[in-house]
Amino acid sequence: MEGIKDKTTDRFPRIRLIGADLDNTLLTRDKRLTKRTADLLEACMARGIVFAPATGRVRTGIPEEIASLKGLRYALLANGAAVLDLETDEMIYRNGIPHEKALSLIRELNSYDTFYDFFARGSGWCEARFYDHPEKYGIEPHIVDLIHKSRRMISSMEDWLLSHPGPVEKFTLFFADEDLRQRVLADLSEDKTLHVTSSLPGNLEINNSTCNKGDALIALGRHLGIDREEIMAFGDGNNDYEMIAMAGLGVAMDNAVPEVREAADYITASCDEEGVAQAIEKFVLLKE
Repeated sequence: MEGIKDKTTDRFPRIRLIGADLDNTLLTRDKRLTKRTADLLEACMARGIVFAPATGRVRTGIPEEIASLKGLRYALLANGAAVLDLETDEMIYRNGIPHEKALSLIRELNSYDTFYDFFARGSGWCEARFYDHPEKYGIEPHIVDLIHKSRRMISSMEDWLLSHPGPVEKFTLFFADEDLRQRVLADLSEDKTLHVTSSLPGNLEINNSTCNKGDALIALGRHLGIDREEIMAFGDGNNDYEMIAMAGLGVAMDNAVPEVREAADYITASCDEEGVAQAIEKFVLLKE
């Protein structure tokens, strides 16, 4: 690892809750969960340590090899807009974009040449013009597959929202033109009611201003009676920043963006070197 950073000491509480981003964190760059990592996560859960994937995806976007982990019960979805009990389908926590704001945002996004869709009521919703031609917006094939798996096609997102009042969990945008992405990022960032971030090259993700993975992970800990100091978090992208900064033990991947590396207490190996597994062994299982 380059530029190893370790602000930890031997004097920190026992870890009772682990939250981890998926893409380029828990999963390798080619979207695999290694057997070693899966075995360690199951070993943690067998010891009563809660593990929760913390993703920008909806429930149906969680890979089967993660969803089927023995002992998995909770998930942070849509960048923390929802925390779901996978066993009971109870929504433990919500923090969505208000309905009227979501409608006005759709009208604004129509003025840009960008792919966009949204998550609401636990599902992803995508217009046919985007669903049928995502490659037009420079979206990589594995993300195209994820879109087709996790989105439901509708004729008009605005009409759907008008007939389904309620908050929107997240908007996802993709751009073929990086200059346009930067311009839209600048435009949207002026709106202080929104939280605009990114998890992948070429994309933007829009949540409510107070929504982030860190807030949701702390909320899950509170629900379970787990203090912030007993929470460990892993991430690599901009949408992981708050989670890394707020956790008692924030761990950045070696492939993380500079802001996340700076916020972390510890930098582990890259996602392709099983960095999550290495840190769990060091700070969780070998501490018991």
